[in-house]
Amino acid sequence: MSISELHAKADRLEKELRETRDQIARETHDSEVVTAELARTRAYAFSAQADPVEELVTGCADSLSRYGFCVIDNVIPRDQVDAIRDEMVEAQAAIRKNVEGIKRLFDEEGANAEELLAGKAAANGVELRRVRRVGHPPKPPNDIVRMPQYAEHLANPVVTAVARHVLDDHLRIAQLHPRIIEADAPDGTPGGFGSTKYRGRADSREWHTDWPHDLSAYGRENPNDNVGCVRQPFPDVTMCLVMIWYMTDVDENSGGTWVVPGSHKDPRNPRGPADDISVTAPIPGDMQVSAPAGSVYIQDSRCWHASAMHNPSGRARVAVVNRWCPWWVSVDDYAPGDKYSANTVCQPLSHAEYRGLPANVQPLLRHVCPDERDTLQASVLERAEAAGQRTAAGFRQLEEDVEGRVQANAHIRVPVGVVSS
Repeated sequence: MSISELHAKADRLEKELRETRDQIARETHDSEVVTAELARTRAYAFSAQADPVEELVTGCADSLSRYGFCVIDNVIPRDQVDAIRDEMVEAQAAIRKNVEGIKRLFDEEGANAEELLAGKAAANGVELRRVRRVGHPPKPPNDIVRMPQYAEHLANPVVTAVARHVLDDHLRIAQLHPRIIEADAPDGTPGGFGSTKYRGRADSREWHTDWPHDLSAYGRENPNDNVGCVRQPFPDVTMCLVMIWYMTDVDENSGGTWVVPGSHKDPRNPRGPADDISVTAPIPGDMQVSAPAGSVYIQDSRCWHASAMHNPSGRARVAVVNRWCPWWVSVDDYAPGDKYSANTVCQPLSHAEYRGLPANVQPLLRHVCPDERDTLQASVLERAEAAGQRTAAGFRQLEEDVEGRVQANAHIRVPVGVVSS
């Protein structure tokens, strides 16, 4: 068979495969069988105590690839959950108070960065920290400093193993903040996430994808607040893992995250201007995640998801959200005029705060401490060394076996013109 005939056969088989996948998607989407079964079986969930760990990591990676999300149950021991939950509630109250103080300071007095950092902020009861990028205004301190008990678990070896497997060996946590979904109040105020006037309905959503795939990019049309986003259609590469650390049990009635399984592979987007998707309406096949307190929900940032706008459980859903990125994603280059933490990307740490973090957390947040050099982590350097040795071996061969070297790559064949689905 000739090369052209082989290419034609490959194209025909690729087309048949795409059509078959499309048919499967239509059949399962129309019946919603896959989602219903997934919600029932929790096939996306894995135990943090699984042994061997390699199987857990592979299972999580497969779930992330197949569905766009996974859950690792019971990462934080049950006997520590209550204390950490209380810590998160107190942290959110302190964070809100500080941000309100920052807004008041700027609105009433105004100040430049040097005046603020030299003492004007502290004199007004406000906490601000210098950022790494010269010319960018200071930001509130990283929220992790208000949650020291939680910080002890942030670099859990199972969680970091999954992140490294999916993203890269050198990781950065670009965002970290509490996310509490209120319960129905005694006065009748409905529970849920977002504006009070939109809360309380189980059939309401606020579909979106997360940074760097958030099309509104936080700042929308304002160049001083916009942090940038990836252009549609998104490339089929996982650029960020969003993690939600639940400190309360979650299900369909207690603040479980809404998600559309498989949406991370869909070229459309809920906020896409030309995609004809309502961000507030249910999507066939959507579901709410369930997990016990102390568990971590992990999703590809391309996944269509929404915080629950209803919570009739009688208790607030308490969680911390963080976004993990590989080192090659630019996490703090834009939003040069953001004064109030309108975005929480890369909130800084003082050197003392950085040094106070657990040793295994420091590499994940080194990039937000202006006094630390953000050098590449060891495993990345080891890869580079191996690549360097491969290069050196080639040149030794050039010196020692000039003629034999000519055929050293005879076994290598690169297909040309083959398009994978």
